[in-house]
Amino acid sequence: MTNWYTSDSHFYHKSVIDFCNRPFSDVDEMNAAMIESWNQVVGKSDIVYHLGDFCFGGIEKWTEILDQLNGEIILIKGNHDDSKTLKKLTNKGYFKEIHEVGLYRKQKYKGVKYQMWLSHYPMQIGMRERKFSIHGHLHDEKSRDLNQINVGVDSFRLPNRPFGQPIEEDVLMKYLMASNPFIKMVKEEERRGVR
Repeated sequence: MTNWYTSDSHFYHKSVIDFCNRPFSDVDEMNAAMIESWNQVVGKSDIVYHLGDFCFGGIEKWTEILDQLNGEIILIKGNHDDSKTLKKLTNKGYFKEIHEVGLYRKQKYKGVKYQMWLSHYPMQIGMRERKFSIHGHLHDEKSRDLNQINVGVDSFRLPNRPFGQPIEEDVLMKYLMASNPFIKMVKEEERRGVR
């Protein structure tokens, strides 16, 4: 079982194609490409932390997409995710969990403990090593702080990665680990009044 992270898929959202300069001509092409890139890596028993703004439209559109995706989804509600639709989908067993605001996770990586606050919006948690706000919402805009990591499909573009493919936890943890020295440096500069 592998854990994956993503946000802001915006299935069936026509305007997001132009808004974020997504490489698709219409929603059908976008939906099909993102479903394919998701299923290329996510296994049936994997967990996907989706940090909100999953799909536009009513329950029929949601179920059409969800029926095609591998893995068990833990959804953190985004500003475009309808609560009534989510309740119906939860009752039908489409999500492993749904969180209205966010989820706190402790994670150990290479013997080092990390704390992660998963939410749709970036959280101001202070510049502290091994403590990260994992979020979406900003699309292709940069996060404000070094320890705010935007995992939205429009932002975390790695080389040779198909558009919309979730980020494997190991890749995310390597990124967090590499960020720690820079966070420590910024915090020290702030303490000395350099910043």
